[in-house]
Amino acid sequence: MVEVKRVKLKPMINVDIPQDFSEVIKSKLKGKVLKTGDVVSVDILGKEIRFKVVQAMPSPLTVDESTGVLLTRHSVETLEINVESVEDVLLGDDIIVVIRDNEVLILNHDLEEIYRERFENLKKVMVKGNVVVVIDGEKLKLIRA
Repeated sequence: MVEVKRVKLKPMINVDIPQDFSEVIKSKLKGKVLKTGDVVSVDILGKEIRFKVVQAMPSPLTVDESTGVLLTRHSVETLEINVESVEDVLLGDDIIVVIRDNEVLILNHDLEEIYRERFENLKKVMVKGNVVVVIDGEKLKLIRA
C-alpha cells in the first residue's frame, strides 16, 4: 500500500500565492521533516515567507516528490490532553466538562484544568453557560466556572 503524504500550508502574512506555486514551495521544502503546528520559512524570489503547517498527514512527514502540498488561507488549531476512562464530555460557553469515574474535571478552551473534584455517588452533571450542576447522591452542587 502506498502511503499518501500531504501537507497544508498557510502563509503567516497576508499574501496571495497561487495554488500552482505549491510545486515551487514543495521543491524548496524537499527533505525537510514537517509536523502539524510547525512554522517553516521558504525563500521565494529572495524574500523569506513563513508558513504555518496547518496539517501534515502523516505527522511528522518528510517532504519528497510524492508529497502533496496545498496552500490555504484557513488555519486550524488543535489541542490535545490525555484523559483516561472518559464517560461523557459536556460543553459550556467557555468551559469543557469531562466526566469520569465519579469525578468532574472542568477545563478552559485551552485545555487547562480549572476545577477537579471526586464525588462519592455521582448521579448527573449538567452544564448551562459556565455553570455546572452536579447531583451527588442526595446533594446538589453548583459550580460557577
